[in-house]
Amino acid sequence: MDPSRVTRLFALKLKNVLEALRPHRGPSLDDLLTQLTQADARTRWEAAMSLGLLQHQPRVVEALAHALGDPHPFVRWHAGESLAQRRDERTFALLSAVLSSKNLCCRSAAVDALGKLGDRRATAVLCKMLDSRNAELRCAAAEALARLGDASAVSRLKKALGDSNIHVRWAAAHALGATGSAEAGPILLAALHDESALVRASAASALARIAIPEACDALLCLLQDSDVGVRCQAVRALGTVGKAEALPFLTPLLMDSTEVFGTTIAQTAGSTIGMIEQRIREDVQARSSR
Repeated sequence: MDPSRVTRLFALKLKNVLEALRPHRGPSLDDLLTQLTQADARTRWEAAMSLGLLQHQPRVVEALAHALGDPHPFVRWHAGESLAQRRDERTFALLSAVLSSKNLCCRSAAVDALGKLGDRRATAVLCKMLDSRNAELRCAAAEALARLGDASAVSRLKKALGDSNIHVRWAAAHALGATGSAEAGPILLAALHDESALVRASAASALARIAIPEACDALLCLLQDSDVGVRCQAVRALGTVGKAEALPFLTPLLMDSTEVFGTTIAQTAGSTIGMIEQRIREDVQARSSR
């Protein structure tokens, strides 16, 4: 074989080996920005996801904010997730500005991203969104407020519990629980009588996060609710706020094989009883050590 050909083949193989060993470099910023405008939705959402890793590139925020109005929900979601990772002033300001967009999907995605951003300055803006004429936006705002858990939103969330849309009321109850404020307690107690089982269940779950004396008795009353989902959430909540007097009401449920949320009432009741009994033992030990 021609020695020069052998040399060329060896050089080519060596090049291929070195290329294989070279660290793989992902697409450049320009590549990702271009992919974000492609016709294929998967290409766009993968680009939106990858752009979240480029935290310090100045063009990223504007591109992702524009993607919040994308027609495909996965693209909007990934764009919002990537923006939520950028906990800086510029991102907060841009998301707040996007709320005035005429694009409903864009506004809804921006609301969701503001909640994930974790900046409590967004509370006032999100509270205003609870007055939107669009139920989807009102619900998104309540869900975002649940992520922030800001007690200053309690009065606005109380108003949202009177919303005509059950999903808005459900989200408002959840958000009230997230505040951890005792002021939210009486509001959630009233929500336990909502005509919607979905809202009653949400209020029961939220009460587990509010330390008020009346919670235990109110949840015990829900054990007779006509909806099994509400009963199950009441049993779960009692695991956190239940007292010794709840045990006689929970014990009969150990025979209830009704399935809900991937388990049975009996299993949930058993777990709740165990949690209450553990608290009782801890209280006894604490008193005896004084």
